[in-house]
Amino acid sequence: MKLFASLGLAAALLFGPAHAADKPKVVHITYVTAPFNLPSIVMREKGFLDAAFAPFGIKVEAPVITSGAQQTQAIAAGEIDIASVLGGTSAILAAANGAPLKIVAAYARSPKAYFLMTRADGPARLADLKGKKIAGPKGTVLNQLLVAALVSQKLTLADVEYINMDLPTARAALLAGQVDVATLAGADVTLVEKAGGRPLTSGEGLIRPTTVIGANSAFLEKHPDLVAAYFAAHLKAIDFIAKNPEEALAIAAKEQKISIDDARAQLPLYDFTPVMTETDVANLTADQAFMIEAGMLPKAKAMDLKAKLIAPSAFTLK
Repeated sequence: MKLFASLGLAAALLFGPAHAADKPKVVHITYVTAPFNLPSIVMREKGFLDAAFAPFGIKVEAPVITSGAQQTQAIAAGEIDIASVLGGTSAILAAANGAPLKIVAAYARSPKAYFLMTRADGPARLADLKGKKIAGPKGTVLNQLLVAALVSQKLTLADVEYINMDLPTARAALLAGQVDVATLAGADVTLVEKAGGRPLTSGEGLIRPTTVIGANSAFLEKHPDLVAAYFAAHLKAIDFIAKNPEEALAIAAKEQKISIDDARAQLPLYDFTPVMTETDVANLTADQAFMIEAGMLPKAKAMDLKAKLIAPSAFTLK
C-alpha cells in the first residue's frame, strides 16, 4: 500500500542517514506475541527485521520478555535497545522512576481485548472480588484493568491476593482452580472460554489502553537510523497484514496455537496504527492520573508526557 511505503520513507528521512562509525554489532529488540501482537508475529515469521538490519551488518537478537516491568528494567540496564510492545502504564512508571526510555510510536489500542476471567464456579460479580486470589502480569495494562475494576467497587489491591504470573501461567492456574480470577487477553481468553470459563469484565469503560513501542533514550539519540530500520520492518509487517490478511492470520494462529477462526475474531479488537495522536497523549495522561489516584504512582513523579516521555518523531511518521 502506498500509505505504508510513504510511512517507511518518511521514517528514514526523519531519522536521518546512517552513520558508519560506532554501530553496534547486535541490536536487542524484545519479541512479545501476547495478547495478539500481529505485526510482531508477522515481522518475525517473514524475516522483515533481519532484512532491515542486514545492510548495516547488524544481527538482531529478540529476547522474549512479556512483562512490561522486566522490559523497562532491561532498558534501564542497557540490555534492551527497543521494547517492541510495552504497556503505556509500564512506560510511564519506568520513566517516572528514572529509566532512560522514550516512546517512539504507538503499537496498539485495544480496550475490548483485556479481561478479568473466572471459571464457571467463580465470582459472579466484580463486587465479589474481595478476598479472592487473582493472577496476572504485574506492571501491565492488565494490572491497570484490575485496579480499575476494584476501584469501581470501592476496593483496592490490598483487598485481594494479587499474584504475579505471565499470561499462560495465569490461565493454567485459573483452570486448575489455584486462583479465582486471572487477568488475561488474546488467545488466553479464548482458551478459558472454551474450557467453560467466562469474563467478569473487559477493559471497555474501565481503561483506555495504548500499548507503545519504547526505545532506550541513548540508543535513539545515537542511532536514529537504526530506529528507522526497525520501523521499516514494522511498517512492512503492517502492510503485509493489509495485503495478505488470511496468510497473516494463519501465521498468528500457528504462533499462538489457536484456530484461524479464533485469530480472525481477535483482529478487529486492535488498532495497530503506529502514529501517535493527541488522543493517545490524552489517554496516556488519563492513565497517569488514574495511577496516581490508585496509589500506583506518587503524585510528585507525574510528568508532562508529551514533553518528557514521547519522542517528537512519534507524531510525524506520516
